[in-house]
Amino acid sequence: MKPQSKFHHDWFEDSANLLKVLGHPIRLKIIHLLRHAPSCASETNAEIPISQPNLSQHLKALREAGIIECACHGTKRCYYLCRPELINDIFATLKIDHEKIKLDCDVLKAQMDKK
Repeated sequence: MKPQSKFHHDWFEDSANLLKVLGHPIRLKIIHLLRHAPSCASETNAEIPISQPNLSQHLKALREAGIIECACHGTKRCYYLCRPELINDIFATLKIDHEKIKLDCDVLKAQMDKK
């Protein structure tokens, strides 16, 4: 008999899509900026020097994934996080895992140097 999963198939699809969208360094930089405060596209572009069309594509992907939203202020489009708790948890996990991986690599390297 097949074990019953408490997660619906759509949960896996949605989670995979979310991780796919977050899997780009530029998008992580954008989200990192927005963790601190909302930012207009021109301000974001000053912090992340890529072409404006490229920035627009990344912002669109983040919006479509439900990670960010925008508000119009005159001719400016300002972006903010829709799910700040989720993003903060993801960044905290990445930081912890990155430090653990680095520590594990340092320990492994020290053990290899002893041989």
